[in-house]
Amino acid sequence: MGFARLTGVLLAVCLALPRPASGEEPAAEAERLIRHGLELRKAHDEQAAVRELQKAYGLVHTPRAAGQLGLAEQALGRWEDAEQHVREALEADADPWVVKNHGPLADAMGLIQRHLGRIEIVGEPEGAQVLVNGRAAGSLPLAQPVPVSAGEVDVELRAPAYQPAQRTVTVAAGQYRRIVVRLAKEVTAAPAAVDTPPVPSLVTPPVPEPAAPVAEISKVAEPRVDGPSTSRRVIKWSAAGLAAGSLALGVAFTIVQRKNVAAFDSYKVCEDRDGTAVVRGTAMPMPQCQQALHDYLMDEKVAIAGFVGAGAFGITWLILQLTEPSPATRKDERALARPLCAPLPGQFAASCAWRF
Repeated sequence: MGFARLTGVLLAVCLALPRPASGEEPAAEAERLIRHGLELRKAHDEQAAVRELQKAYGLVHTPRAAGQLGLAEQALGRWEDAEQHVREALEADADPWVVKNHGPLADAMGLIQRHLGRIEIVGEPEGAQVLVNGRAAGSLPLAQPVPVSAGEVDVELRAPAYQPAQRTVTVAAGQYRRIVVRLAKEVTAAPAAVDTPPVPSLVTPPVPEPAAPVAEISKVAEPRVDGPSTSRRVIKWSAAGLAAGSLALGVAFTIVQRKNVAAFDSYKVCEDRDGTAVVRGTAMPMPQCQQALHDYLMDEKVAIAGFVGAGAFGITWLILQLTEPSPATRKDERALARPLCAPLPGQFAASCAWRF
């Protein structure tokens, strides 16, 4: 009895002891991985350091884990990943570790930006999967441009029931490029038609009746009443087609221009000064914003040209439509002068005269 009572008391004491919170073990493991990663970086083993820091970041998405991982990725030249993780750390500007290390993190972000460009990917169909250099970047429409390392960039779009398409572009550091990719639907082969031999007809074809004798003297043919001349019709409908095409061009480039304006405005530190992108409030040029500024200014000019062309061609069509002569008027004009012919008595000839 004494031994059983002692065992029960010990069990009750153990159950009454405070237990560590569930989040303490992952946090402690992440801290151990971060310290080990920093030791590997001091030993110039950046590859192993990145692996350790990735494990720590997978356990706890803290600003410190993100920042240390981004700095290690920067050392290896993994500019896209480094930009993502260092930016994540800088956005947590109230975190004590970020406040303490804000200067080195900002310097690292400046260095990373000098090795990156940005591409805006648009196209069809909506929902198509976008891959950049073989890595998933989201689905159309993308919420924001994709940062890429300077050099050749492979962009691929995939969607069910559509043929995949790939584009390879060259992007310079600090450059902003817009890429349009439209997928074509897959074509399914139609079943081949089976030729059926013709069935011989058992019905005797009717015998054609002899043609009626042709009259010796034909009636005088009435002059043909035509509508507007062929050249006039060609000019009129060409003007209508060009007006519609110019209007569509103006509308399309107006939509594109608004998107490029939004892209330029996303650089909150840039402003337009007489066609040159500068840092807001200063005269310092900002090359990162220049391409977006150039794109939307050019789109605006094309849109205006499209609307002006639509108006000019539309007025041309309207004038030709309003001044087009009616068939009755043309018939009356031709009826003023036509030949009258009649056979001469006793001769195989005819006498013709013009009536005005």
